[in-house]
Amino acid sequence: MRRLATTLGVLGSSVALTLGLAQSASAANGVLMFNGGRWENPTGCHASNWPGDPAVIVNATDGIAFVYSDLYCKGDLVDVLLPTQARSVRHAWSVAFY
Repeated sequence: MRRLATTLGVLGSSVALTLGLAQSASAANGVLMFNGGRWENPTGCHASNWPGDPAVIVNATDGIAFVYSDLYCKGDLVDVLLPTQARSVRHAWSVAFY
């Protein structure tokens, strides 16, 4: 019985530490430019205001930009732009920062 209590205690502590160390969502510092739209310190999902194929994306932030093929950042991931990258991306309809 004592071993079971110890095992459950260790398991509970590790879960608590894991949940406590999870990072909260925060905005990227800088500017996202996406098909003529401009977002300061972007966070979450940003849909293109002026759809175009290919899309012109400038990630002038300190965060990673994930590019998707739909308007809601839930479709196929089509590209990833690291901080300070810029390029044309085919089938890009939204950009997300997590």
